[in-house]
Amino acid sequence: MAPFLERDYPYVIHTGLELELMLQGKKPLAAFCDVLETNCSEEIIPEKTFAPYVTSGKIIRRESISGEAPKQLRRVLYALLGEEWRMDAYLLLWEVAGKSGWNESLERFEGRLLGYEEWQCDFQIKNYFQNRS
Repeated sequence: MAPFLERDYPYVIHTGLELELMLQGKKPLAAFCDVLETNCSEEIIPEKTFAPYVTSGKIIRRESISGEAPKQLRRVLYALLGEEWRMDAYLLLWEVAGKSGWNESLERFEGRLLGYEEWQCDFQIKNYFQNRS
C-alpha cells in the first residue's frame, strides 16, 4: 500500500505550522522530539523560532529526557498559557506508550492534546491504523 500523504488529508496538518497555529490560538500544545546525543537542527526542534515567545511569556517551554543511553529521547514541548497541563499529560502518554505500545487510543489522545478535533483524529486513526492491517 502506498503511504498516506499530507495532501490526502481533508484538514491542515500542524507539522511546520505549530508556532503560527499557536499564536492564532488554534493549537494549545506543540511537541518535538529527537535523539538526545544528536546535533539537533532547528528543523527538528525549532527552539530559536519559539524563543522570543517563550521569553515574552506568551508560550511556556518544557524539556524532558527519557529512555536509557544510548537511546535517550529529548522532548521539547511548548504550550499556550493556561494549557500547561497538556505537557504533563503528553509526557505521561509517552510513558504509558513505552510500557504498552502505541495504539489507537493513544493516537487519539495525542491528537486531542495537540489540538486536533475529534473528526480529525477519527480520520487519522482510520487511515493510519485501519489501512495498515
